[in-house]
Amino acid sequence: MNIKILLAEDHELTRHGIAYGLKKYENIEIVAEAENGQEAVELVKKFKPDLILMDIIMPVLNGINATKEIKAINPDIKIIMLTSNNEKEKVISAFNSGANAYCMKTIRLDDLVIIIKTVMDGALWMDPSIAGYILEILQSRSIMLETQKENCVNFNLTNREKEILTLISDGLNNRDISDKLFLSLYTVKNHVSNIFQKLAVDDRTQAAIIALKENII
Repeated sequence: MNIKILLAEDHELTRHGIAYGLKKYENIEIVAEAENGQEAVELVKKFKPDLILMDIIMPVLNGINATKEIKAINPDIKIIMLTSNNEKEKVISAFNSGANAYCMKTIRLDDLVIIIKTVMDGALWMDPSIAGYILEILQSRSIMLETQKENCVNFNLTNREKEILTLISDGLNNRDISDKLFLSLYTVKNHVSNIFQKLAVDDRTQAAIIALKENII
């Protein structure tokens, strides 16, 4: 079965050159070409490609935002960023938007075809020139997870804060807690604010989830 490919590239000569080069490979079919991200989004709806070769810097709608829209339409579509841009921010944004691979335009056609088939098999791929960025991200996330793990063990909640957290988990609002514990509403709000800060959460639902998960209450 052929792999149906949509090629999104704003430079006409580059776009036609890639399309012409790929047509000589078996099981590769260029079903459509787009000269900007918005056109790529529209062509996805019409041609339903299996995979998109997506440039990043394009007019009307750039490749990263187009990737987000296309993934919202069909998350199963594979998207390979094919670009000459290897800026750290672009790499991170591309993968965050749902890209399955990131290739530089200096890649050989034979290698690109291998990557296309690898991505279609469910793998992620990144150009060696940007691998350092991904390693940096993974290391940062690892440190963050270790920090969160340590914080889970040592939240330093006072007995009163644990008592209020228990009532939050039971679904009580600040006024209910104030009445139940005979505390002023101002005092309850301060305790709740301290609890959120110590648990590193933004709302009552997140606080309740952590309380139950970590056996705080």
